[in-house]
Order: sequence, then C-alpha cells, then structure tokens
Amino acid sequence: MNKNKEKGFALILSIVLLIVMSLMGGSLIVVSSGDHQSNNNSDQYQQTFYVAETGLMEGEKWILDNYLGHWMTSIPSDNDVLGEIPTEPGPLAAYNVRKEIWDDKKTEYDGAKENNYFRHTFGRGPAINDTVVNRDDSVCLMSFKNLDFNNDNEIKIVGQGKLPIQRSFLNIIGPLLCNGPWSDCAAAGGETKLEVDDAIINEQAKVSREKFVKSEFNFVKRFAYEFFIINIGQAAYRDEGSSIATGTSGVDTQGTAYKIYSCGIFYGTGGTGELHNGDVEILIPLENVVVMPS
Repeated sequence: MNKNKEKGFALILSIVLLIVMSLMGGSLIVVSSGDHQSNNNSDQYQQTFYVAETGLMEGEKWILDNYLGHWMTSIPSDNDVLGEIPTEPGPLAAYNVRKEIWDDKKTEYDGAKENNYFRHTFGRGPAINDTVVNRDDSVCLMSFKNLDFNNDNEIKIVGQGKLPIQRSFLNIIGPLLCNGPWSDCAAAGGETKLEVDDAIINEQAKVSREKFVKSEFNFVKRFAYEFFIINIGQAAYRDEGSSIATGTSGVDTQGTAYKIYSCGIFYGTGGTGELHNGDVEILIPLENVVVMPS
C-alpha cells in the first residue's frame, strides 16, 4: 500500500470541517440576529398599540369632563367663554344675560378651587362638531380611511379648536422615571434627575442603575398618542331604572354617541434634549364608540 497518497488528507479534512462549521456558525448568528430584530419590532408594535389604547382612554376622559366641566387652573377670558360682543340689540341682550351668569360663575370658581384646580361647569354639556380640521393636519387624521372628508379634504370634529390633541406618553409614565418635571429630564444634563429604583432594576445587570433608567427614559419618550372625537348623533342609551312590565328593568333613553379616534405613534430616536426626531416609525390607529346620556 502506498501511504504517500494519504499525506495531507487530515489537513484538507480539517479545512473542510472548519469551513462547514464557520458557515453553520454564521447562519446561526444571522438567524439569531433576525429573530432578535423581529422580537424587538414585535415588542415595539405591541407597546405602540398600548399607547393607542391610552389615547382612547384619554378621549373618553375628555368626553366625561366635557359633561362635568373640564378641569382648569385659571379662569378663562370672557371672550373665550362668551365670544365676541354682538352689535345687534337682540343678540346683545342675550349676551348681557349670559355675561351676568358668567360673572357669578367666576366668583363661584374662586371659592371652589381644590389644589388650584376647579371644574369649568359653565361650558359643560354635550359636545357638538364645531371644529373644522384638514386631513393633512396630522398623521393620525390621515391614517383613518373611513372618515367622511368633503371635497376640500376637511371634516368637522368636536373640541372648539382644542382637538386633535397629541401628547407624549411621558405625560403618564414620566413621573415613574423622573423625580422632577419630565421635560427637565428630557433636556440636556437632565439625567441627574432620573429615578434610580432598586425595585425595577436587576442588580446583576452589567450596566449601572442610572444608565439603565436613562435608557428606558430615552426609549419611552419616543412614544406619543393623539386623539380626536366626532359626534355621530343620537343613539339608544341604557340607564338604570325600572319598568311596569313584569320582569324587566332598566330604561332605554336617547343619548349622544361619540366616536373616539386614537393613534399610538412611535417616533425615531431624537438627539440630546429632544423627545424624538419627528419621523414616524410605527403608527397604530384605533377607534371606539361611547354613548353618553343627553
């Protein structure tokens, strides 16, 4: 047997095995990286969905406050409440009557403040579609395809010019991560105000506790919610009560139905002192119907 023919076989086999193992290792890294990125994207979509649900809840609170009177810290001006003073005798007389009632209400507000807050009960009641907005006014308005815009791309919503509202999710979650105004924490150098809570931090983490919280803070500030509301007309409202019919309870009355439109928005990473860069990476629209008693 000529053993010279077998010389170098072990080297070739080793190289082949090394190449195969390298390819397998590289493939595992690519698959693992893809799964990790997919999981991150899934988490971001899920969190944006929760932020959109927060917008729905804020919209429901807005409707309820409109019935009870919105919370305020300062008394609005006469012009904001009553509008411009009419010049015609008839409307002017009606204006003066409302002005007297409003003056009494302002005095009542001063005595009803709690922690400097009071409900603006003078303007409470069912909200009507009194505000014209354009489809291009916000990315949330553009995301709903079922809205009945006119030929000028306009639609009426409620709110007297105060809706749509877009707010950073930090308005809600910020106090948990920052021991001062969250806007200070978002500003350059504000990291010293960040809370460092052992209850939410893994002590075995490889990063410092403050760095961990700062990372979470910078991630959360990229989320925002936006909502607007449309009065869609009358709807049956089931109220507590009784009936003379045997075995029945409750009373069906006519109420006012509102459709709440909400968007959860996830923006791109912002620079130092910025909430985000303004580029929408994820947007999830949701809608809900609420019926209030008339």
